[in-house]
Amino acid sequence: LTLIQYAFMRRDTHVNYFTSNYPISSFETDRKRFLGDNEYGTWAKPLSLMNEELGNYEAHRGDNIGALMHHLGKMKNGDSKTFITQLGQEQSYEVARPSIEKYRDEQNVEKAFNELKSFWDTFLSKMQVETPDPNLNSMLNIHNPHQCYITKNWSRYLSYYQLGLGTRGIGFRDSSQDVMGVIDRIPEEAKELLRKLMMVQKRNGSAMHSFNPLTMEGSSGETKDWPDRPQYYGDDHLWIVLAVTAYLKETGDFDFLKEEIPYYEKDKDGQPVESGTVFEHLRRALHFTKNDMGIHGLPHLGFADWNDTVNLPTGAESLFNAHLYGKDLLEMIELCCFLGEKNLVKEYREEYEMLKKAFNETCWDGEWFVRYFDADGTPLGSHTNEYGKIYINAQSWPVVSGMAPRDKAEKALDSLNRLLNTPKGIKLSWPGFNGYDRAKGGITSYPPGAKENGGIFLHTNPWVVIAETILGRGDRAYEYYNQINPAAKNDLIDEYECEPYVYAQNILGDEHPQFGLARNSWLSGTASWMYQAGTKYILGIRPTYNGLEIDPCIPKKWNGFKVSREFRNAIYHIQVKNPSHVNRGVLSIKVDGKEIKGNVVPVFGDGKNHDVEIIMG
Repeated sequence: LTLIQYAFMRRDTHVNYFTSNYPISSFETDRKRFLGDNEYGTWAKPLSLMNEELGNYEAHRGDNIGALMHHLGKMKNGDSKTFITQLGQEQSYEVARPSIEKYRDEQNVEKAFNELKSFWDTFLSKMQVETPDPNLNSMLNIHNPHQCYITKNWSRYLSYYQLGLGTRGIGFRDSSQDVMGVIDRIPEEAKELLRKLMMVQKRNGSAMHSFNPLTMEGSSGETKDWPDRPQYYGDDHLWIVLAVTAYLKETGDFDFLKEEIPYYEKDKDGQPVESGTVFEHLRRALHFTKNDMGIHGLPHLGFADWNDTVNLPTGAESLFNAHLYGKDLLEMIELCCFLGEKNLVKEYREEYEMLKKAFNETCWDGEWFVRYFDADGTPLGSHTNEYGKIYINAQSWPVVSGMAPRDKAEKALDSLNRLLNTPKGIKLSWPGFNGYDRAKGGITSYPPGAKENGGIFLHTNPWVVIAETILGRGDRAYEYYNQINPAAKNDLIDEYECEPYVYAQNILGDEHPQFGLARNSWLSGTASWMYQAGTKYILGIRPTYNGLEIDPCIPKKWNGFKVSREFRNAIYHIQVKNPSHVNRGVLSIKVDGKEIKGNVVPVFGDGKNHDVEIIMG
């Protein structure tokens, strides 16, 4: 059976095939025709099996399946037969045939499955955790890394939820975040994706919003539909700084910074007009935002920031872009200190302090931080607004970026807890807009409690987890982590309606009549950030340029936990003990039986196992 398709990924793969190692008598490709209607419309009793043969219908649209009919003759009690079916895609029948013939052989199939099993064993064994919470263990050991691998490969490209088949492409901001969830397990694949991302960065430092990974053709996203608004996203280019520095900390591959990568612009022959080192790509990303400031000395929104659905007129300022830029500056300060680039350290420190000053002089609303300033300086995310009084990212990212003073950081996160938190997750904003308003953008096209309009947009929740650990509030961080952990949703599955082993994009909020209903699972940035929140911030095992930093922030009730982690060609067997039942604090660290100063375990790179014992207190 051969299926012809209009390829959405590769224009030269016209043939999809579904085969068997036994002769095919007939086939069916339409689900409704196979199952039938009324009382026969179930997999337990398909209508087609009432006939001797299937209908041989070639479906070109609709709900497709692949059903094959075989006539095997009589089988005696105890007899068995092995069926091997293949679903694949190739350029032509001729190209497909060798693979089809190869995998009709049981030994070749078994070998392929063993290779797949070996890949996953290796991938998952890079880090294994043992905590008092079996749901957290299940996610961090198996399901979360698996989802991170899927999102790294596909971004939002294959999601039926995201604008149909492949029309969205690989998102620059999406993949820059996704890759951070797999750097510790597949660093070479991560580096290749980083190269591709920088190839769609423009010479001025900004970036294309998305691109086709095979043609490398970029897109400016939805900006073309709003010609009166800025034609760039104010945050896209900034994410690459976090991704590259995370790669460097994990691998120590500083030669990567010297690698030349072309910028996106091409000449009339389709050749890049300029290239720059990876380090220069990072510098230009910062330079673009430095020169794109608004009336308060804060970065412009552009068409949108991370929240695609808030699209304000030209001149608006985004506090998210300010915080992301600030976090980038801190990362570059740390990197330049390590590299001995003293002049750049001075430059970036001065820029960071200016940004921090501008933020603290203009953005405190009394109980929380504002989220945007309109072009005329009117705040959004303020108690003065009728809708959208408070936004989640405006409370978490001031802490993540180090810009918020301790007292205001705590007060803002307490306001978030009071106004945005629910037992099913933290809402993106409150209260939801009630009716479309073009001046605010797409956020107002959703009903209150749905998606960005007051829904529980899960991507934002791990940033709050991280912020709470930075403040040392481990019990609250763990509460937030656990309340969106899909492994803990089994008892609520009729309400949740998503797989209990994978993060969804969003859960309907408490302003919506279907509060608790999850949607858009699998391809979500939630996966990468929940993995980082769990491993780097709750368990507190963070790669640095000089080694593994150990800084747990856990529930007081935990007695401790264990982690086995590969890091730069060595395996670290980490045991954390919490005899005083604190949230945070490291009293001592022993490495291979010897106490060390500080809380950074050195790089060994010797291919050996090393025991690390941490006492909290």
